[in-house]
Amino acid sequence: MFRRILINVLIVCISLALALMLLEVIVRVAGTVDADGQFSFLGYTLEPYALPINRLKEGIDAYLHNVDRATILYDKGTGWAYRPNSLRHQGTFTVNSSGLRSQQEYSREPLPDTLRIAAFGDSYTAGDDVNDEQVWTNQIKLALQQQGIRAEVMNFGVGGYDMGQAFLRWRAIGQQFQPDIVIFGFQPENLDRNVNMFRILYIHGPSIPFSKPRFIVNDGNLELINVPALPPEQMVATFEAFATHPLAAYEDYYRSRDILSKWWLSSRLAAFIYEVTKAQEGASEADYGPASERGTLGKAIVDAFAADVAERNADFFVVHLPLPQHMAHIHRGGQSPYRYLLEYLRETYRYIPFDESLGPEYMDERYWGPTGHYGAEVEALLGQTVARAISACIEEQNCSLQRFNDPVQFAIDK
Repeated sequence: MFRRILINVLIVCISLALALMLLEVIVRVAGTVDADGQFSFLGYTLEPYALPINRLKEGIDAYLHNVDRATILYDKGTGWAYRPNSLRHQGTFTVNSSGLRSQQEYSREPLPDTLRIAAFGDSYTAGDDVNDEQVWTNQIKLALQQQGIRAEVMNFGVGGYDMGQAFLRWRAIGQQFQPDIVIFGFQPENLDRNVNMFRILYIHGPSIPFSKPRFIVNDGNLELINVPALPPEQMVATFEAFATHPLAAYEDYYRSRDILSKWWLSSRLAAFIYEVTKAQEGASEADYGPASERGTLGKAIVDAFAADVAERNADFFVVHLPLPQHMAHIHRGGQSPYRYLLEYLRETYRYIPFDESLGPEYMDERYWGPTGHYGAEVEALLGQTVARAISACIEEQNCSLQRFNDPVQFAIDK
């Protein structure tokens, strides 16, 4: 009896081992390896991670070769910015002479009878999947006009930006236009971008081949590193010696330093199971809470942004711009991992919870653009939502609007 049991156990173990070996072979044969030696399988990038030096070199060479035509340019103060007087997205996205998304030009001095509003953020602020008329900043202007308020809305959003870059863009050029109201478009994924400096490490695939400045919190104070941002000509050499580069310690997406302790990653199958498990678990609230770097840094950047806006005698609004996958998770009954910072923003600032306007019906793909940004209907809803919040702030006299003695000054029918 014991011998029969032992034989059966051995058969099961051998069968399992053979099955695992077969799966290991399948993963290795069906996977792909790029020019940098990075292995991928079924859309998952598997550890151990390889620094994308060749991919970076291709991106930098392409940029330097086409710099006279590129619509995204290296910028030493923010990492990158739009080329002034350019057209993007097959001509549907106009960039004016100041580098803003707009078909019109703006003087540095605001008009005495017009409320000036300026929006800052990433591609969800810029409005990547709609045309110039449909973008939510233009929809704010139209909605305020219907309420009898003469306003102009300037769009300083830039694709790929994190929270710190939006703040730096305000300090570099935004404040020069002397807006009465500043809107910060908070897209929560930016909490991850805040701890990244080299965009190519954040996105596996075609990406902006530049680095960017990065804020850190040191003894409770914000400090800025990698400023000026590394010029494109120095990027490849930096990656070739990245393990000893001072910036490596502050790059959250430089993962090769962690793999030595994971001996089991020599198995492609084990690495694939590990990545699938991580993807299913998703982000947790602890990753973005008050004890995390992402939560602490995000809060510090918003506070600094708001304080700087106040010093310029402007009113500060924050609008929550949720990702579609984030909204789908909430509508399935999940908890937002960003709850700590969202609650802080609600309690501290003039906060516009646009996620509360996006019911389950908006999860239909027709409401979203081809790259996952808001479609025209959602952009219109967003513009109307923000306009209502601004109008209410004016009517209830909660906005200071120090440039005006009376709201009648910017009333259309005054």
